[in-house]
Amino acid sequence: MELRRTGVEANHSPAASGSRDELCYTPVIELLRMISARQLSAEDLTSSLLGRIDEVNGALNAIVALRPEAALDEARAADRRQVGGGPPLAGIPFTVKDLNETSDLPTTLGSRAFVGNQVGFDAEVVTRLRKAGAILLGKTNTPEFGLRATTENLLFGTTRNPWSLGYNPGGSSGGAAAAIAAGISPLAQGSDGGGSIRGPAFSCAVVGLKPTRGRVPGAPGSYESWAGLATDGPMARTVRDVAVMLDVMAGPVAGEPYGLAAPTSSFLDACDLPPSRLRLAYSVTPASGTLHAEVRSSVLGAISALAEMGHELTEAGPDLSGLYEPFMTIVAAQTGALTSKVPAGRLGDLEPTTLELMTRGQALTAADYCAAINLVRTRSARIMEFWENYDLLVTPTALHLAFPNGWSSEELEERWHAILDFDAFMYPFNVTGQPAISVPCGWSEEGLPIGLQIVGRFGGEAAVLSLAAAFEEARPWTLRRPTLPAAPAAQS
Repeated sequence: MELRRTGVEANHSPAASGSRDELCYTPVIELLRMISARQLSAEDLTSSLLGRIDEVNGALNAIVALRPEAALDEARAADRRQVGGGPPLAGIPFTVKDLNETSDLPTTLGSRAFVGNQVGFDAEVVTRLRKAGAILLGKTNTPEFGLRATTENLLFGTTRNPWSLGYNPGGSSGGAAAAIAAGISPLAQGSDGGGSIRGPAFSCAVVGLKPTRGRVPGAPGSYESWAGLATDGPMARTVRDVAVMLDVMAGPVAGEPYGLAAPTSSFLDACDLPPSRLRLAYSVTPASGTLHAEVRSSVLGAISALAEMGHELTEAGPDLSGLYEPFMTIVAAQTGALTSKVPAGRLGDLEPTTLELMTRGQALTAADYCAAINLVRTRSARIMEFWENYDLLVTPTALHLAFPNGWSSEELEERWHAILDFDAFMYPFNVTGQPAISVPCGWSEEGLPIGLQIVGRFGGEAAVLSLAAAFEEARPWTLRRPTLPAAPAAQS
């Protein structure tokens, strides 16, 4: 896919390519310090990132809509306003997943049925990020309606993993994760209904947090996405960068159905408080599926590192079995309900896999849906009792390595069983609503990333971030970067 840049010169960067690459990989916390100290202008940063997009997005297909002129104008305005202190993300560029509403870019949901769809308003999280001084670069690719574990669709094509272009960055926030890993954007908004932040984060060796249910509002487009299974969340290269983004995104809105109170302290501050000796449970035994040998080895190495940090480790885990059927009932029913939102005459533009799930959802009864909701709420209560004896749970993020591009199964039930086996340690915490983060913890022999998941109590993001930041300090990952070709657009 080619991004057109009317009125914007191709050479955006004021710096040489090498120094520009360093700037594109500089942590947000350091960028904020440099901008505040006037060692870096927001315009130079934004220009450098636009130059990086010119260089590598053709190979990746991570960005599907771009606003270069507006982003540069906003960066110049941020530089003019920069006197003393400023808003918390002043001058920092970010991207938005193409499932979320933006007032000045199309919101296509990754679907041909919504091509060119202009909603005319920003999602609440986008409004908050902009008010915090962040600069919207563009929108990232996603599978149609976010319904795949890989990021590929018939509208924009396939997004490729920066670490190996034959592999996928995962779904459904795959464009967001690929953009971060490739140095295209320092921050990205993602969303997670069954692992859609954490799966791409592990696949691309970045950090992704699924917040507690109700921590980040979905307003005004959706106050309760997928019956509360799905939530927006932050993605970045470091734990502290994720925390500073969450500080801006978090907080209730009027009409919020879950009533989670506003945070009383900064999530960034939590990262700077080393955790005391914690009671950590760990599990490498999924309720379904088979754990890849290299994933197991890498995760056990990370668990040993946590023990060396002074924490008490016990092999144990909650019972996560029996969630597939009610989870799928909710997802299918919610997908079936999307029929009313598809523009008139465009139902035939939906992808076959989407139509298949939609048809299944429309065949469900109200009793089926209510029974599924009641079951997941009851099971959630039992699962969360596990945290009465442990501070945090540590698991592999996913059961195996990143999917190759083009992976699929023709049969609906087989495909979703494969996806939820892959996500066996992820989607249960969409069911419970607990916070969970994925951080890099190793690499396969082929050079593909492996992720570690840390799961906290309901409302316990601070503890999750504190341990994740300490682990990052003990086992840093940010100096390792993918090698990308500066090439024209690859075939989708």
